[in-house]
Amino acid sequence: MAGHQVDNLDLQIYRGDGRLGQFSVNLSPMRDEQGSVTSIVVVMTDITDAAMLQSKLMHAEKMAAVGQLVSGVAHEVNNPLTAILGFADLLMENAEVPESARKDLRVILQEAQRTKQIVQNLLSFARQNPPQRKPVQLNTILIRTVQLRSYDFTSHGIDVVELFDQNLPYVIGDSHQLQQVFLNILNNAYDAVRETGRLARIEIMTANLGDFVEVSFRDNGEGIATPDRIFDPFFTTKEVGKGTGLGLSICYGIVREHGGEILCHNNVGGEGATFIVRLPALAETASLGAAAGVIQR
Repeated sequence: MAGHQVDNLDLQIYRGDGRLGQFSVNLSPMRDEQGSVTSIVVVMTDITDAAMLQSKLMHAEKMAAVGQLVSGVAHEVNNPLTAILGFADLLMENAEVPESARKDLRVILQEAQRTKQIVQNLLSFARQNPPQRKPVQLNTILIRTVQLRSYDFTSHGIDVVELFDQNLPYVIGDSHQLQQVFLNILNNAYDAVRETGRLARIEIMTANLGDFVEVSFRDNGEGIATPDRIFDPFFTTKEVGKGTGLGLSICYGIVREHGGEILCHNNVGGEGATFIVRLPALAETASLGAAAGVIQR
């Protein structure tokens, strides 16, 4: 109104359907012959999608920084853990230590060893490794992945049931990438069941389908509102700041690169949803050597 041009003013405006949109607004004053402002031309550009994309990319960068921080903290935790394990071992070898104290020392050793294993899993997951395709056992990867979230599952009363086929064939893949897939799916299942108000349950099952190995994650959460879009990049139903919408799309890409498929559906006749990952099975034990680069003559 004072006659000044206003460019690229960002405003949040409610649309007709009630959704909040982000708009870039340009205002230009129109003057009469005396130079007085008689009207204003307003040009509004809808930049909602671009603003959301920028916000999610910034969040992804923030999570990458958090990953580096976690890696550094894990290394720092390893140092006192090594001391705890070493001195506890020395005390166990001391004949003067009474048996009552040895029982406590065994608990210290057991829990310190478990903590060290969790730290190693965390470092292994956070480390940036070049993709390595070799025979891997999915049951082992799943056990390591569940250990990473065991505290959250236990502290929130989430029952995690592991139904693993002990005769599961090997698959050719990168263990770190596959762990990333399983951890993303577990994180989503954890978010889905945590606030339902009923006894939370996540069921992880592995099965041999002949040519394929199948891993399924079944939860009793609220289900998926839009299963047809769940693997789209940047699509998320979580609140702002709680998800980038990249996790499942990355999972989709990793599984496809491994020659497999990833599916999801709402559970028929029950609560929650099921995610399924299928990967090509290594047909024969003899082919393990060939897959590892050993030439058979």
